[in-house]
Amino acid sequence: MTPRIPVTIVTGFLGAGKTTLLQGLLTGETRGRLGVLVNEFGTVGVDGDALRACDGCPDERIVELANGCVCCAVADDFEPAILALLDLPDPPEHIVVETSGLAMPKPVLKAFDWPTLRARATLDGVVAVVDAEAAADGRMA
Repeated sequence: MTPRIPVTIVTGFLGAGKTTLLQGLLTGETRGRLGVLVNEFGTVGVDGDALRACDGCPDERIVELANGCVCCAVADDFEPAILALLDLPDPPEHIVVETSGLAMPKPVLKAFDWPTLRARATLDGVVAVVDAEAAADGRMA
């Protein structure tokens, strides 16, 4: 039996630092191959472009879902994107999903109960990123 690939969901408000965290993971001393699924709410892929521009970031293992909210398009976009990462000739050993700052993570979490994903991936955890300086200053929206 093939081991299931762990998946970590990274969530947080717009500007909280989710993409910065991913850049650090992609360029730092990580163990193994990391795959990234980036959810962009707008039509312009700012986060995906920023991740692809960093030194040593594996373009083939960065998948961008643009112009939508991953929580609303789980069946249409999310599931095929995760399966595409898993089907790469040299698949990632861990996948990180960055939700848009507007996405609700619960529908994404529930997708890992679907037979197609449950057989090949396992939800490893959820990381909520918070802009601590803004929160301490009371500048939270």
